[in-house]
Amino acid sequence: MKRVGIIALAIACCVSLLAAPVLADQTMDQIEKTGKIKLGFREGSIPFAYVDPKVGKHVGFSVDMAHLLAENLSKRFGKKIEIVPYTVTPKTRIPMVVNGTIDVEMGSTTYTQKREEQADFSMIFFFSETTFLVAKDSGITKLEDLNGKRVGAARGTTNLRAVEALAKQGKFKPRDIVVTETHPQGMLALKSGKIEAYSTDRSLLEGLRMKDQHPEKWMTVPFAIAYEPYAYIMREGNSDFRDFVNNTIIWSIKTGKFFELYDKWMGPNGVVPIPMSEAYRNYLQMMVYPISDGWWKK
Repeated sequence: MKRVGIIALAIACCVSLLAAPVLADQTMDQIEKTGKIKLGFREGSIPFAYVDPKVGKHVGFSVDMAHLLAENLSKRFGKKIEIVPYTVTPKTRIPMVVNGTIDVEMGSTTYTQKREEQADFSMIFFFSETTFLVAKDSGITKLEDLNGKRVGAARGTTNLRAVEALAKQGKFKPRDIVVTETHPQGMLALKSGKIEAYSTDRSLLEGLRMKDQHPEKWMTVPFAIAYEPYAYIMREGNSDFRDFVNNTIIWSIKTGKFFELYDKWMGPNGVVPIPMSEAYRNYLQMMVYPISDGWWKK
């Protein structure tokens, strides 16, 4: 019996070793098998991923990047890969990736060491600042002006943690910190007077302001309380899929498609004009590693 047990254990180990490469490619295998990729998009992260009421679907810079990803996957597998969109919130985005509801979240998520413990991230493709949106006639121009004011931020965001940390450190003394579930809810709280300042990334705040019926009534303050590097979220243990996402980012920069999309959404005539700084442009060009033509082939 002892010998049988040893043999059984050896077989189990071999099966485990043989199974490891399959698990490593689980997401890619599933995409090839079903012809679909499950993508998580935010509903109010303008201009990166949001629902356009005019067309009733997700649009934005990261949504267009997702279409480039699907096109490259289609070339790899020799058949059309269809995008199946899911709406995520700051609270649900990582759990929905981890439990397999979606394969990747493509929006405006900040890459942090704490989040890296729960999921994998792509290469960083954008940088923003954590700041506040306020009424233009509020007189708020520096952090101390928020003393005694009600400020808001979305649950599960690095922006909320930055606001709470500064308050805890005594850097400013808000009357209250109001937590919302989404950025549109935060904008609604600001417009209704429930809060005097709403905090998230400057790029997203500019998107909220530009989409408001009266954008001239609002402004982002001229200071930042944190910096936000953006990346896309994937499940751990799927290195081939992560490499494919990263290769798509690098390929888009190398071919200029990344800059075309940036100009479409954040250029002078874009939804939210955000001038591309020289430092950011240099970062994008320096992150491009050698990549061959037809890199998507098996």
